[in-house]
Amino acid sequence: MGRGSLPHGDGDAPAGMTWATAGCPAAGGPVASQRIRASSGRWQRGEGQHVAASHGGQQVDDVVAPAGAVAPPRTKPAFRTDVEGLRAVAIGAVLLFHAGVPRISGGGFVGVDVFFVISGFLITGLLVREVDRTGRIALADFYARRARRILPAAAFVTVVTLVAGSLLLDGPEQSDLGWGGFWAALQSANWYWASISIDELVPRLTENPLLHYWSLAVEEQFYLVWPLTIILVVAVVRRRSGSWRPALLATLGVLSAASLLACVLVTYDHRLLAYFGSPMRAWQFGAGALLAIGAATVDRWAATERGRRLGVGLGWAGMALILSCLLWANGTPYPGVAAIVPTVGAAAVILAGGLTARRGSVAAVLSWAPVRFVGRISYSWYLWHLPATFVAEHAFGLTGWYWWLLVELIAGGLAYLTMVLVERPFRYAPAFSATPGRGLALGGAVTALTVAVALAVVATS
Repeated sequence: MGRGSLPHGDGDAPAGMTWATAGCPAAGGPVASQRIRASSGRWQRGEGQHVAASHGGQQVDDVVAPAGAVAPPRTKPAFRTDVEGLRAVAIGAVLLFHAGVPRISGGGFVGVDVFFVISGFLITGLLVREVDRTGRIALADFYARRARRILPAAAFVTVVTLVAGSLLLDGPEQSDLGWGGFWAALQSANWYWASISIDELVPRLTENPLLHYWSLAVEEQFYLVWPLTIILVVAVVRRRSGSWRPALLATLGVLSAASLLACVLVTYDHRLLAYFGSPMRAWQFGAGALLAIGAATVDRWAATERGRRLGVGLGWAGMALILSCLLWANGTPYPGVAAIVPTVGAAAVILAGGLTARRGSVAAVLSWAPVRFVGRISYSWYLWHLPATFVAEHAFGLTGWYWWLLVELIAGGLAYLTMVLVERPFRYAPAFSATPGRGLALGGAVTALTVAVALAVVATS
């Protein structure tokens, strides 16, 4: 995200109800108590009594959870409201950084790193549950969902920005904007910016309002490769009659370690390549993916009081790591070793939310409705925040961090309208979601339109 990030992610951990048991259900032993997690993200305990649960935000019939009963199989994950709230923290950091707010925005670009961890967690969770449920991954359906989720809003904001830029710029600046839009549409903006040595760690980036699309490109490249990796691992392991989950964990661990090592080494000699390059960012998605694959272990920890207490402390420690990055001085070598701080922080917050959402925990704070609302519109807000400040500066001459921050906040209104009028209709309308082919056709159409507009801007510069 230009320091932001993806808001991206699936955003879709489906709402539902998750059961977890204290004790050792895998061994078939007696269960002293059971916990039911409602879609609110909060856990309620019951021992042989009726426990009210909710589904999709609506109250449903009480569920009997008698002591000693065996919990029903987990079919749907509870909607992680705390993860939605964590997106608000990520986009907030990005807004502060790009506005250049003194003393509290130096490392706000780490919001992108937080988004990457969230995406790795959500997407991997969806994929491994699909393998558990069906034994396979429907690639066409997966790519169609990603296309409906990400491409329409991204294309809309890109086209609006290109049109505005063609009116406000001329010559080389207009051409640069057009090429930026072209590569953004092809989900390759990260490699384009790296190739022309654009430095995103410059507090003001209004010279190209599409620079932040690099992080969307990194995410799309992850979405392209990771499902194929899972399919390959599962296929190889099944031929040997083994368990695919440990093999996937091992594969992920090796790939993430190699990516982190490359990130650290490349940062010293080719920092921009390390910053924009998806291979050097893959380990951050891997951190979230490890949490998703290890969800069963987290559930077992969450069934104990010690685990829930650990969740409270771990969550606040993780949030402290993320927020401490805002105090970094400009010029901090990045990503490199420094990227470990926000990545571990985001992973800790997600892990803690899986352990407990009790009062006083970070998960409870992140699940607060206003925080979740910001997280819900964070994707569109990320798309709009740089184009909005670009127009404010070039059309109205507004400069200074206070104006830029105000304009970015106003862009939140555009984000909400975009979510309601663009994101949701294209994502859920039967005309586009009925079959994978329709979703893929939609993605191809909006990409072609954006490419055409971008090339027209270049041609008329």
